Amino acid sequence: MASFWEELKDLFKTDSQRKEEKQQQIADALEAEKEVTDKLAALDREYRESLPEEPEPDLDKLFPESLGLEKVEHTPATDEQLAERAQAGVDYDKTAERRELEHGFGLDEAALDSRADEAEKTLAERYKELGELYEELRKQTDNDAIKRGVARSSIRTSAQNALTEEKSRAEGESRATYDEEMKAISDELAALRREQDAAFEELDLKYAAELEERIAKLKEERDKTAEKYAKYNNAVEEAEREYALQREEDIADFLASREKERLEREEETRRREEMYGYQGAKQENYAQRYDLAYEFYSSLSPDIAADALAASPSMKYYLGNYYDKLMEALRVGDASQTRYY
Repeated sequence: MASFWEELKDLFKTDSQRKEEKQQQIADALEAEKEVTDKLAALDREYRESLPEEPEPDLDKLFPESLGLEKVEHTPATDEQLAERAQAGVDYDKTAERRELEHGFGLDEAALDSRADEAEKTLAERYKELGELYEELRKQTDNDAIKRGVARSSIRTSAQNALTEEKSRAEGESRATYDEEMKAISDELAALRREQDAAFEELDLKYAAELEERIAKLKEERDKTAEKYAKYNNAVEEAEREYALQREEDIADFLASREKERLEREEETRRREEMYGYQGAKQENYAQRYDLAYEFYSSLSPDIAADALAASPSMKYYLGNYYDKLMEALRVGDASQTRYY
């Protein structure tokens, strides 16, 4: 309680002095308030740690990072590889066709060889038959000469010479027939070999052109396939890019909606607590906060307590709904201390 002398001195202070002194008292009060603020912060931390933690949404599960599309790994064949592949196919087909040609020409050549063998056999048989025939005729001529008693005559000799000449003539005709047949066979064989050479040459030209066509076709197929996979991979990239952008928007919308719902719940809780007060553990915690704050501010001079509370940067947060209650209590205390001079 202020002394009479102090009250007397207050009567002679100017309004400016009184205001300055009050501001200093409030500043001193705020400095002293730090100890209370630390205790209130501890109670606030204790309360918040007791609250069940709201699980964080699994954004990767709700919004997968990727569509799951996979690119196709494709390495196009080189020109050299395609040329080797085409060459292998051409060589296989060419070898098969050449083998068929060789087989056909081989049969024709074998037939000519068989005709030559047959002609030679025929000639040998003709020689043998002529030899046997003229030997029989010679014997008959000798027998006839003996019967007629001219075995040693010139008539017998002349007859035998005639037979020999006839044999030679018949053999010559057979040989001529043989030579003619062999010449025909030789000509046909030569023609066959020319035909074979021409066929093989045509075969080489055919498959040379075939090789170029196959290489061109393989290159065309390779390029089409490469283009197809390139388009597919580009489409995958574009789809994933668009999905990533849309995913960011969806996540942002989801979080914004979630935050809005949280704020709405908090606002609803605030309104309910304004109407019905805090409940349960929260009420107990805030009651302790009120008691700490009331004990501190009620220890201040009643004429600055309410102003000091109003100047506090953190008391409204820590006391919540109890802030107005404390302010009202301090103002009532200040009113009871008012003096009129």
